[in-house]
Amino acid sequence: MICRYCYQTVPGVEHVCERNASCQVNSSPRQRYLAQCTVRPNITCLGRRTFFKNHLCNWTRGYSWKTALLLSVLLGGFGADRFYLGMWQEGIGKLFSFGGLGVWTLVDVVLVATGYLGPADGSLYLD
Repeated sequence: MICRYCYQTVPGVEHVCERNASCQVNSSPRQRYLAQCTVRPNITCLGRRTFFKNHLCNWTRGYSWKTALLLSVLLGGFGADRFYLGMWQEGIGKLFSFGGLGVWTLVDVVLVATGYLGPADGSLYLD
């Protein structure tokens, strides 16, 4: 038996943490949220059995980076990439301006390729 504090127990095996359903990642996938964790009843440890722990805020809605990049390269002048990512207002502007006469399209290809332009809801890409 190892004597350790409750917050040092193994995640998922010796303690369980609640998940944050409203976790929104707007600018960086490194944002965190504070989760309340509880040690399982059959585990012996020192300190409080309920504690808080920081977890990464990473979630996805099924948007693919490869699909977004392909749409940006092939149909970017019509705003297909912006529509796919959920930015329909920018998609309409891009559609009626023919991709900003090509300039907006080139900028979006670079932004999608570098991962700077992501889904509008703040989720992460699948791949």
